[in-house]
Amino acid sequence: MNRFRRTCTSVAALATTSALAVALTTPPAGAGTNDLAGLWLLNEGSGQVANDQSSSGNPGQLGSTSSADANDPEWISLPRLLLRKRAALRFSGSQSVRMADAPSLEPDGVTVLARVRSTGPGAFRYVMSKGALQCDRASYGLYTGENGGLVFYVSDGTRYHLSADAGASIWDGNWHTVRGAFDGQELRLYVDGAQVGTSVPAAVSISYGMPNSDDFYLGDYAGPCADPLGFVGDIDAAAVIGHYDNDATLAQ
Repeated sequence: MNRFRRTCTSVAALATTSALAVALTTPPAGAGTNDLAGLWLLNEGSGQVANDQSSSGNPGQLGSTSSADANDPEWISLPRLLLRKRAALRFSGSQSVRMADAPSLEPDGVTVLARVRSTGPGAFRYVMSKGALQCDRASYGLYTGENGGLVFYVSDGTRYHLSADAGASIWDGNWHTVRGAFDGQELRLYVDGAQVGTSVPAAVSISYGMPNSDDFYLGDYAGPCADPLGFVGDIDAAAVIGHYDNDATLAQ
């Protein structure tokens, strides 16, 4: 790669990383507070742990065990950002990073973020999920939906509520910063800083304590499904933020 192309690559990486940083500092609309529950930059490049860069203490374990196994996503190198070494994780449909259940990952309202790329993961493939009720739904999830696009949803224990769909064109092989937000009243989805469609009303409470799993997953869904629901593509960074109080006095 010549110097010009290396420079362009570094600028592009800086722009997308900056976009994620901006998103992390922007609270979901109507949020009472904006707590960082987990930030996984995935720059380790090797090993079995995705470190949590927030103060919440939610590290992730690659694969099914603390040792290397078939469910480990693959570490891939990314172009350096100035002098900083960078990496990402490549998922092939049955790999995952698991963060153990924690109160910080169960806010009343939530914003999830990730920097992702793919050339077509297929339908019902999860970028991230919290908890599992059979093969039906998570407490909240960011996934490709029935049309192979990108949708954010929350579950109230009876049914799930979907955001607008970004559509399958998002999977063009380029990096995109995606954000799903729920403030207790509405669902929103953003791609590269722009809102997708319109906000979807959902005045519900998120249901936690799912029966099959209550852990948080990057790149997969924890339910006992006959067909794989794991993401097919790369994840460069991910985060969970937000807390929503419907009592305004609690946020003072």
